[in-house]
Amino acid sequence: MKPIIGLTMHTGDNKLEINNTYINSVELAGGIPLCIPHIAGNDIEPILNRIDGLILIGGHDVDPILFGQEPHRKLGAFHTHRDTSDLDLFHAAFKKNMPILAICRGHQVLNVAFGGTLIQDIDSQWEQPIAHIQSSIRHEVTHSVNITGEKLLSIFGSSSIRTNSFHHQAIDQLGEGLISAGLASDGINEAIEHPEHPFCIGVQWHPEALAPAGDTHSIKLFEAFIKACK
Repeated sequence: MKPIIGLTMHTGDNKLEINNTYINSVELAGGIPLCIPHIAGNDIEPILNRIDGLILIGGHDVDPILFGQEPHRKLGAFHTHRDTSDLDLFHAAFKKNMPILAICRGHQVLNVAFGGTLIQDIDSQWEQPIAHIQSSIRHEVTHSVNITGEKLLSIFGSSSIRTNSFHHQAIDQLGEGLISAGLASDGINEAIEHPEHPFCIGVQWHPEALAPAGDTHSIKLFEAFIKACK
């Protein structure tokens, strides 16, 4: 049977949204996508009992109060209800040893969940950064990532890959138990792994935008995730 994959959702103007590429990537890798609205408390366990894996998708900034900081002047929009829902879903899924793939904002949420911190604005808080917000279309790659994590090296079969990039925030101090699994050439963290969990991986780029366009490494990442969910 195909595994059912829960996907978090993005907060729009009085609505919840998700890019079709997330759904397409899960389907192409052999999973059945199930979109999850913002939930909390007693509603989480029944949802997790019906899915085999969890994807934390991209979206708005994370509220800096969650990692002990005041808002930077370049902080973008954040949504408290989504922050709470994503964190609660993650903690419950992690406790169940459920496979977890965290993408862009999800990558940052994963780090915050373990007590890590974020760079609130790369351009004003990082020395000589490369461009992390590309102007080209989403399925184009723009910069390299040096892969160091054992699990991602096994998945990609390469220590250097090319990725797309759509973020102005990034991981600063790593959360407890996490390891850095990939860096951009300017030192910005691009991937993390939890070595004691069967499959808990965060990537700062958007493989869901690349996989449907035929990007080999992105396809491998989704296939490895779906395999772990079976």
